[in-house]
Amino acid sequence: MWMLKTISCSVLSWMLLSACSQQTLKDQMQQPLMMQQPRLAELNHMFQAVDSAVVFVTYDGEKLQRFGNDLHRAETAYIPASTFKILNALIGLQQHKTTTTEVFVWDGKARALKSWERDMTLAEAMQVSAVPVYQTLARRIGLPLMQKELHRVDYGNAQIGTQVDRFWLDGPLKITPQQEAEFAYRLATQTLPFDIHVQQEVKEMLYVERRGVAKLYAKSGWGADVKPQVG
Repeated sequence: MWMLKTISCSVLSWMLLSACSQQTLKDQMQQPLMMQQPRLAELNHMFQAVDSAVVFVTYDGEKLQRFGNDLHRAETAYIPASTFKILNALIGLQQHKTTTTEVFVWDGKARALKSWERDMTLAEAMQVSAVPVYQTLARRIGLPLMQKELHRVDYGNAQIGTQVDRFWLDGPLKITPQQEAEFAYRLATQTLPFDIHVQQEVKEMLYVERRGVAKLYAKSGWGADVKPQVG
């Protein structure tokens, strides 16, 4: 993020989770947040030094907290960019448009990133944020079902327009960082309106690392084709 000096940034989705109860999850989140308090000034200075407007939102199931140097962004809606891959995967698996073992075959054509130029499963595509794989999945889902599912989940403004494989990259779909944090928490606690095993499968696609007793799950997103850029 600090390399993108011209980009106005907001953290759209994050999860610090473990396979445990909601109360344990909340207890695990509270201690790191309290430890951050003395460092807030340092963090804000870091954001200012790289000319980036940043908000970082946390949610423990009861209380939303905002950190950063541009807190009003927490309630401002932006395109979800690649953070939408989470919901795309949930819908695709729930509606039997793909499986966790399906291999999406690369057509041999050049892609935006070299890391995308290979065959991969949905989980592998999530890890490298391969847009073409998730565009293929979105086309399988189709506009009518995609629209129905976004309304059912109550995701952001639930507007997808007429192009089923671009609406999360260019709009009209938008969501606030606060809404993203709440959505991430619902996936963490498996309370989204999807089968439990589907939520678990998608959650595992987001695994980053273990820190002590906790596991870190996350998904990045970068809206490079909109003004201002967001990531």
